[in-house]
Amino acid sequence: MLKIVKTVGIFIFLVCCSLQDIKEKQLSVKMLVLAGISFAALYLLCGQASFEEWRRNMLPGMFAFFLAFLTKEQIGYGDAACLAVLGSVVSCDALLGAIISGLLLLSIYSLALLIGKKADRKTKLPFLPFLTAGMLWQMII
Repeated sequence: MLKIVKTVGIFIFLVCCSLQDIKEKQLSVKMLVLAGISFAALYLLCGQASFEEWRRNMLPGMFAFFLAFLTKEQIGYGDAACLAVLGSVVSCDALLGAIISGLLLLSIYSLALLIGKKADRKTKLPFLPFLTAGMLWQMII
């Protein structure tokens, strides 16, 4: 039952973030903080893993924050915050798989836009819809 609640919560969070990313090109800090606190509490209350493992799961999000800083926000801080929130409830391996799957889907979509001359190399695309698809893929596998 708890696994179902966790999975549904993750997907509601990702769909809300994806819609907001597409529509507004930014994420609500309130939503990220609320989801982060909720997921961290769920994770800690369930006692699924040790604190060291929880810290390891947060590494993709922390690395994304570092990349956002280095690239002058070519990778958005909202995407990094979303990854950090997900890291509080999803394993590092599943999160990395979702990121790789999302990047693969994003690159295919970008290539299609470039071939169709609907975008150029400077066009900004939201990542969270593709991360959502990647996370769905990870959950199915």
